[in-house]
Amino acid sequence: MKKTIDVSKTSKSIRNQFERLRGICYLDHAGSALYADSQIDAVMFDLKTNLYGNPHSSGQPSTACEEIIDRVRFKILKHFNTNTEKYSVIFTSGATGALKTVAECFAWHDKCHQSNEHASDCQWQGSAFAYTQDNHTSVLGMRELAENVQDVCLTRIQISDAPNTDLSVCPKSGNSLFVYPAQSNFSGYKYPLSWIRKCQNGALDRYTENSGSKWYVLLDAASHVSTDYLDLSEYSPDFVAVSFYKMFGYPTGIGALLVHNRTGANALNRKRYYGGGTVEITLARNRHHVPKTTTLHEWFEDGTVDFLSIIAIDHGLNTLRELAGPMQSVSQRVFELAAYLYAKMCTARHGNQKPLFRIYTDSDYTCREFQGGVVNFNVLRANGEHVGYNEVRNVADNNGIVLRVGCFCNPGACQTHLNLSDQQIQNNHQKTGHVCGDDIDLIDGTPTGSVRVSFGYQSCVSDADTMYNIMVKYFWQSDVVRPVDFRMLTTLNDNSNNLRVSRIFVYPIKSCGSVEVNQWPLESYGLLYDRVWTVLSEDGVCMTQLKEPKLCLIQPEIDLFKGIMTLTYAGNSDRSPMKIYLESQQLDIKRAGKTCTGDLVDGLDCGDEVASWLSFNLDMPGLRLIRCTNRSPSKSNKFVLNSKVLAANQCQYLMTTESTVNWLRRELKDDNTDLDLDSVLFRFRSNILVAGDSPVNSEVNWTEVTMGGIKFQVHSVCVRCKMICIDQSNSLKNHKPLSILDQHKWNGKSVFGIYLNRVEETLAGYIRVGQPVSFV
Repeated sequence: MKKTIDVSKTSKSIRNQFERLRGICYLDHAGSALYADSQIDAVMFDLKTNLYGNPHSSGQPSTACEEIIDRVRFKILKHFNTNTEKYSVIFTSGATGALKTVAECFAWHDKCHQSNEHASDCQWQGSAFAYTQDNHTSVLGMRELAENVQDVCLTRIQISDAPNTDLSVCPKSGNSLFVYPAQSNFSGYKYPLSWIRKCQNGALDRYTENSGSKWYVLLDAASHVSTDYLDLSEYSPDFVAVSFYKMFGYPTGIGALLVHNRTGANALNRKRYYGGGTVEITLARNRHHVPKTTTLHEWFEDGTVDFLSIIAIDHGLNTLRELAGPMQSVSQRVFELAAYLYAKMCTARHGNQKPLFRIYTDSDYTCREFQGGVVNFNVLRANGEHVGYNEVRNVADNNGIVLRVGCFCNPGACQTHLNLSDQQIQNNHQKTGHVCGDDIDLIDGTPTGSVRVSFGYQSCVSDADTMYNIMVKYFWQSDVVRPVDFRMLTTLNDNSNNLRVSRIFVYPIKSCGSVEVNQWPLESYGLLYDRVWTVLSEDGVCMTQLKEPKLCLIQPEIDLFKGIMTLTYAGNSDRSPMKIYLESQQLDIKRAGKTCTGDLVDGLDCGDEVASWLSFNLDMPGLRLIRCTNRSPSKSNKFVLNSKVLAANQCQYLMTTESTVNWLRRELKDDNTDLDLDSVLFRFRSNILVAGDSPVNSEVNWTEVTMGGIKFQVHSVCVRCKMICIDQSNSLKNHKPLSILDQHKWNGKSVFGIYLNRVEETLAGYIRVGQPVSFV
């Protein structure tokens, strides 16, 4: 009977190594492994008790360091069941650095020698660069350095169907390179390592214009070796790329290229650049150098290697062996966890029996030989529509779950599984501006990426259950939700709907509490003193509730007659209120901060006393309160800001209607979340609330608004983020409001409220509660 790993629990000794998680469910092991406490302790102890010098220098510290580096090379090869006779270890900046090294130095023709011929002078006939469609972006980047070489992108089926060939069939006229991942970082599918020998024997000649090429194989093993065993005594790729933080979390920024000494080394003879430590001699006045050739790594490791990080690799390998045990056991554990979660998600159904998840997989999760510890999916609503991956990420964030969303730097796999054409992807970029890593998760209802959870040796079944239960809790629906069709709403151009200003709010400090008023003067930048101040973090960034939700607990009060703003902090009776003069003459320290969009905000520092008060109450060192004087939009800001807007996000005013707020209250109540009007309203931080008989969200169709005879132009709708999940009375989070909006999108966006700019901002004016409101 086959022995399996018990995934119901992880040994206490392992869990104790990651106490810093403090209840966080970490499910992004494919993004980065977690370093263990004992691992870091060992590194720090080593560095504190031993003296290490530059290995290129002389003396005992340098000699000791050089010996350890050699030992680490040996241990790396031993981890992959090989030795220095078969492979050489070249340290790089990571797996991407290893791929780049091969791309830069691979000789596409045997006549190309690094010493006396340029790549452009070579005859490239018979050479090809082949790769699987499921590959990291760093592999696609290699194409740019494979000039005048046939480019071949292959599917898994094409490679599997390629016939085995005999090496002696024909003479070799050129060098070709095939790159593929041992494990997909998108779906966790494990590609056959038997492909290595098959492709080296010329199986891919059938897909190239010229047969008879000498084939080399580069195995991208970064994803595979993080949770599985790679036996280089059984398989012999010419090159292997790995990253160590993928294996044991620390150190970052260092990886390795493993080069087969007999085959791969011969093909890396197109290296041009050389740095310190890589040459036997070089002349300054004449173009002459002799490369080091004693060992392969001496010629390829330009400059001083990151020797302290290499020392840390030693401890990482030790910790991985001690805590995780054999990598075969790790592979079995993460596979069973992924298969367990996959089975649960396959059977998840809404109340109307429609599936809750769409899973993107290349296997059926029945065999760890073909599947790693990854589950990739999108969430579906009861009507079959996709939930944007950002909404899923927000839910995960609010519930202490760490996962990854997007395309994971694997555009080929993403395109295949999401069934996106090349034209769609190009249109998404040209027409909507969608780029890798942005927040555009749905375009015309079609997802641009997905959600990925991945397991490590520290994971246990409770991690899978936590993720699954949260997804079901927030996205399960008893039946189809009928979205409001905002385009069908009628907007009246007269006052028969009896609209009027019902409430007015001023937010003196960006992201802090509001001041509710019955009437208020207007300034060129908006309501008087609205978003005039901002809190700067220690690193000079304008603070928002997205970074520190407790900002909402800072409650301002303004006395216009006395010219004073008083700040109090909710729940802190031990700290007296802070008073600030609205027009202080002592603000003479110039400072600048950056907003979340990259804009620069200039301002005057309000002094040490209020800075200390803020830092104490928010428990964050180095905070400063700045009175804004100017804002300079960055080139990357897609919004055209009014020149007088200070710390506000986009425009001078933000308006919502009572009908829309009450609609959302009803939707929340139907979703078993009963919030009063103020609790809902305050989350959206509007300046002006309009009462009357307007249809729900009809304001999104307005183009111009008049209040009390003052004319405003509608700038845009307000696209909402997870900040509306924060209860402004206690800073606690509840994702339901954003979830409801995501089910009733307008033009594919979750919107609530409209931005206004005043048309004649130079004229004096007041906004008063009760003023009539009209619109066109």
